[in-house]
Amino acid sequence: MAKGIIVKPTIIQWAIQSSGKSIVQVSQKFSKIDEWVSTESELSVSELNKLSKELRIPFGYFFLKKPPVEEVDLLKYRTIDNEEHDKPSRDLIDTIKLMETRQSFMRETLIEDGFLPLEIVGSANVNDDPKKLSKKIIAQLGLASDWNRKSNDTFNVLRKASSDLGILVMQNGIVGNNPHRSLDISEFRAFVLIDAYAPLIFLNAKDSLNGRIFSLCHELVHVWLGVNELYNDSFYRDQTYLNEKLERFCNEVAAEMLLPTKLLIRVFKRDVDAYSNVKSISSQFSVSALMVCIKIKQQNLVTKKTFDELLGVLVEEMHDNLLAKEQSEKKSGGNYYNTQGSRLDLNFVHSVNRKAKEGKILYTEAYDLLGAKGKTYDNLVNHMEGR
Repeated sequence: MAKGIIVKPTIIQWAIQSSGKSIVQVSQKFSKIDEWVSTESELSVSELNKLSKELRIPFGYFFLKKPPVEEVDLLKYRTIDNEEHDKPSRDLIDTIKLMETRQSFMRETLIEDGFLPLEIVGSANVNDDPKKLSKKIIAQLGLASDWNRKSNDTFNVLRKASSDLGILVMQNGIVGNNPHRSLDISEFRAFVLIDAYAPLIFLNAKDSLNGRIFSLCHELVHVWLGVNELYNDSFYRDQTYLNEKLERFCNEVAAEMLLPTKLLIRVFKRDVDAYSNVKSISSQFSVSALMVCIKIKQQNLVTKKTFDELLGVLVEEMHDNLLAKEQSEKKSGGNYYNTQGSRLDLNFVHSVNRKAKEGKILYTEAYDLLGAKGKTYDNLVNHMEGR
């Protein structure tokens, strides 16, 4: 009989803690778990494989003599100090690692191909005038001043402009291609990994479309500032900002990019109730109602009492809408190539496929980078390059 694998109890304890599950939950599928967490145990390969999948911990980690130290540098750049998510989930860690791998490939490719660092990265600072910076960003993206008014495709217009400028924009609502590992909107909405050659923005696709539009603008400001961020704003009152000056500045510039103050004052109807105003303006400019609500308060277009009441209603609506979106997505599988294509940056796909064709990388690496293999990889590339 083949021998099993000796696993230290500290590794089992760490794996369970990292998974976010309790011992009670794990014990429902593994009757020996109490023994494994208390004493050095011999597990069969089959048991270890099942435990690895259940806890979402790489198989090789169970061979370690002591728990690994997984430092997630991006956590230092959280928007909000959130006790509930003080420790990153396995899903967030794995998503960040995947994006870092993709960014590293793109950086090496651009340097190898003779590209220079992007001048926009770190070209601004928090002492700049928010209105002037918003205009500058819009202009450097190659967009008109009224780029998003009554647009039916605001998100993709902004995403393409960002990608064309050299900023990688990825999105997903799950970890990789695993439908059983959903990303938690309460843990993060987006993040940005700053790099002089290949800055990368990742958007949590569990968020609403208007929410992602604002997150993309917010993270673009971070690119111009040259500062990493894990964006986890939940829009609740009395949140603790880890860098209040920075985040309020980014929010102001992002809001100005989407809805210039002068235009807001012009379209705000004083003879109409605040809720109707917010909904109408939100629809016209493809922005979230929450953003409009905050901005009309900043311009003193509504009283604090009206603002507080309206904010409560809109936050509740936001959560209801996100829940409805999640339920709708569960019912509708959608088209694989449209879904997978929407998760990837088009320039990134071009670069991966070109390097594979040139023999600079193995196709197995290309498959891993795009999350598709064999004929599915070919079809995905053709689908995206034909758009």
